[in-house]
Amino acid sequence: METSYKSAFRFVDVAQILIKESDEKDTKFIAALNTVIEQIDEQREGYGKKLVKIQRKHAAEDKFGCILRDERGNYRYKKDQEEAMEEKIEELFNHETSVEFDPEYVDEESIPASVPKHVRKWLIGFVIEPVEEEPTPAKKLLNSLPTTNNTTDEK
Repeated sequence: METSYKSAFRFVDVAQILIKESDEKDTKFIAALNTVIEQIDEQREGYGKKLVKIQRKHAAEDKFGCILRDERGNYRYKKDQEEAMEEKIEELFNHETSVEFDPEYVDEESIPASVPKHVRKWLIGFVIEPVEEEPTPAKKLLNSLPTTNNTTDEK
């Protein structure tokens, strides 16, 4: 399965809170959370390296081509370089195929009832198997209608 760093890191944040707040640490659900967290954490270092590479590529240089740094050792940037860097970082963070992992799906009964619905949505695709929704009757009707080609023959 593939996902973005944004989704993967959000899953890890939510999962770690669930693990911390759980009374029972030895359940299928907690084991699944830990398994997926480990896989994502292995790729976190790669994200950090990619981030540094983007930052270095866009850093300001002096007339000799040396990278400029501020008094704290941080890279310095010209305005246009900083904007380009921020775009690249956002693109990396949100790219949908950046993180590869094997989901560890658990059955519905293994998920504690105390996990609210708004939290469960962050677990879908990681430890909760995505469910394809049944199309509504209106959608079924629309899908059953023949499609037409809206070109007209002019003579």
